[in-house]
Amino acid sequence: MRVLTVCLNPTFQNTLLFPSFRLGEVNRAQEHYLDASGKGMNTARIVSQLGEESLLLTHLGGQRSEEMLALCRKDKVEILWADSKSEIRTCTTILCDGKATELVEEPNAVDSCTEGPIRKLFSEAIQRSDALIICGTRAPGYSASLYADFVKEAKERGLFVLLDLKGDDLKRCLAYNPDVIKPNLSEAAQTFLGLAVGEQDDTATIEDAIKPVLEEIYQTYHTTTVLSRGSQAVWVQAESFFCVPIEPIEAVNTIGCGDSLSAALTVALYKGTNLQQAVEYATKVATKNAKTIRPGTIF
Repeated sequence: MRVLTVCLNPTFQNTLLFPSFRLGEVNRAQEHYLDASGKGMNTARIVSQLGEESLLLTHLGGQRSEEMLALCRKDKVEILWADSKSEIRTCTTILCDGKATELVEEPNAVDSCTEGPIRKLFSEAIQRSDALIICGTRAPGYSASLYADFVKEAKERGLFVLLDLKGDDLKRCLAYNPDVIKPNLSEAAQTFLGLAVGEQDDTATIEDAIKPVLEEIYQTYHTTTVLSRGSQAVWVQAESFFCVPIEPIEAVNTIGCGDSLSAALTVALYKGTNLQQAVEYATKVATKNAKTIRPGTIF
């Protein structure tokens, strides 16, 4: 199968491993890695590592575009891109004492001439794709309706569609009946309940509030929700609600786990695996990602 991943927020990812880390001091990394990343590239790389054909639609710009293209080729991801005339951001993961700290640069706005070529590339790419994954926040400069337009076009062509989005982008897309949405708990609470939930917060009280919303989404749009909660069981809402436990492990780097889940879930469901088995498979792939130092990889 061939999977098209769309993410309009490309990223270089520096991963630095420290034996110890002290704020306000010089800290020397024990190991360091540079990868093409962002939610889209992480997802597309996992699709490739699962043995499927992987396309990534994004924008590139600035002095490091060729470097990004070379990294994508190394990961066997075919990249389709438009010139955004904006530099590619860099994010940094600090790994120390079994914990990951993420330092995030905000994306630069794309040039106003970027959207037209992106739309054209998308329309061409879905003609040779079986499934579509849209993930991540759009960089500034794109139309608010862009992702919804993509979902509409893809569903009209009969593609399987999975969304890893949040906020208004996710809400706008629901009208076109995506097959699966995969927010994490924090994103779902913010999008549908207007609640801010931190990754370390107690989420027990959120379940009663969010479950009716997920059920309504399924009844209204026939869209399945697969809601990830870090190391806690995944919540799934389709015709019924069920949970899929996560294997307890000592995580090395959790960056890209949600992206791994999206990739594996798309591959499994497109191939006809039943929902519960597909989610179980996807959580195992995400767990493999958590055991690696680099983001969005199971090798």
